Amino acid sequence: MVGVGSIVPVDWRAPWQTAAVGFNRKIAIQGGTKMNGPFRSLLVTGCMMLTAGMAQAETLRVAMGVDPVSLDPIATSDNASIWTQLLIYDTLIRPSKDGKELEPGLAESWEVSEDGLTLTFKLRDAQFSDGTPVTAGDVQFSLERAASEKSGWAGFFRPITGYEIINDREIALKLDKPFTPALNNLAMFSGAILPRKLVEEQGDDFFSDPVGSGPYALAKWTRGSKIELEANPHYWQEGKPYIENAELDIVTEGSARTIKLEAGDVDAIIDPPLNQIEALKAKDGIAVGTAVPYRSDFVQLNTTKAPFDDEKVRRALNMAVDKNALIQGVLYGAGKVAASAMPPMAYADLDLAPYAYDLDAARALLDEAGLGDGFEAELLVNSGMAAHRNVAVALQAMMQPLGIKLSIQMVESGTHWETTKAGNYEMSVSYATSDTIDPDQLIGFLAVNPERANAYHTEWKSERLNTLYQEERVTGNGEKRGAMFREMVQILHNGAPYIFLYHPASAWATRDNVEGFEILPTSNFRLEDVKFTD
Repeated sequence: MVGVGSIVPVDWRAPWQTAAVGFNRKIAIQGGTKMNGPFRSLLVTGCMMLTAGMAQAETLRVAMGVDPVSLDPIATSDNASIWTQLLIYDTLIRPSKDGKELEPGLAESWEVSEDGLTLTFKLRDAQFSDGTPVTAGDVQFSLERAASEKSGWAGFFRPITGYEIINDREIALKLDKPFTPALNNLAMFSGAILPRKLVEEQGDDFFSDPVGSGPYALAKWTRGSKIELEANPHYWQEGKPYIENAELDIVTEGSARTIKLEAGDVDAIIDPPLNQIEALKAKDGIAVGTAVPYRSDFVQLNTTKAPFDDEKVRRALNMAVDKNALIQGVLYGAGKVAASAMPPMAYADLDLAPYAYDLDAARALLDEAGLGDGFEAELLVNSGMAAHRNVAVALQAMMQPLGIKLSIQMVESGTHWETTKAGNYEMSVSYATSDTIDPDQLIGFLAVNPERANAYHTEWKSERLNTLYQEERVTGNGEKRGAMFREMVQILHNGAPYIFLYHPASAWATRDNVEGFEILPTSNFRLEDVKFTD
């Protein structure tokens, strides 16, 4: 296993001994689920009065482009759901803000046995947002649920084959064989710790009105419009969150988010249009930030449909795209050409060369595939992502010299996901981000088939890559495991189930009285660290 959270050559021991501390004013989601009773409201009011000093009695308003799909951690993959869940729930451990190691969450410390088969966690004195304590029983229940048939993330947690509750605040997780990504998987949103009693009593209704131990609690969710959050006075990090209320406003158009920020209608925005970044930087009262997260943008190719079932065609498409031109024209220079769908992270092969822009070579491959005159195809695009709309138009023009005629189909984000998942597409502009600092999660999502996404809905398959994936998961961190990842990425590069585009920077902008807001390498944000300076 790994030591102190970093990906470095070590043996199976993984002390990760970095040391690192809920509220329940829940109101129904608009549209008609339950309201909490008057007694509970009075209790909450009392709690808020007692904890009034913990947070500024103000509201932090953040505009983002997409509404969450669900607040059930084992039923979602979309970023909006993940970002929101990480504000409401906690995990045992979590990635550090710099994305380089793991740090304590609900677990204040943990140990890994010499043989790598037992992970023992000591829980801090934490509470859910209704004031009930977080116990080892809640941990076992939540992780067993994450490994269940119902879970979309079961494969990440099934290597845990047994549990020993030592006491209410200490639990040992048992493995049948070493599983190197275990700690990183426990830091994923899908490993969120839930209150067993309430989930068992309420079933799926719990996620309409959830209780967690994160920095905020859900107050109201007006679907497609706004998520209202209130500070959890029982939150284990003393004095946080600094701001009592938070709102996630769903504003699909980037330009509209910018207008709201300039007007003072929101305090922070995620992903302002890149062509407006320089203008925003020049405006008084606004601060702009950028980061390079673990993210790749690409075009999914449905390998079950001709001509995308032919590797020569897929490679030709990669050679037909001037990716440097895309970066300059779409990202305004804020990105790097991608050689793979995997972002540069632990064990990355930084020497892997991207496909060269070479129309002659692309034409030769199409000739070999019997498509020298080109073909027609439909390109699916998320209408809410301005950069991807621009990419689609650029790709349409870049393919024309090869006789490839692309028709663009714009759909909203939820339809985009469901359409590719169902396999009802030919080409689709998309992207992926990593929720952990270990590449195991993302390579499994993007390249392994069968797996939960079957090579992210491309249905491409490499038996050699599948074998390497299983082997790296039981191989201790170090050069041997790194070599496995590099070979997997090379296989993915050669197989080209995607048109690899770029690794973009992520941008955000805030009013200049907002301190501490940032996008992390894992693409989420921590509102508990944000404060107003006046």
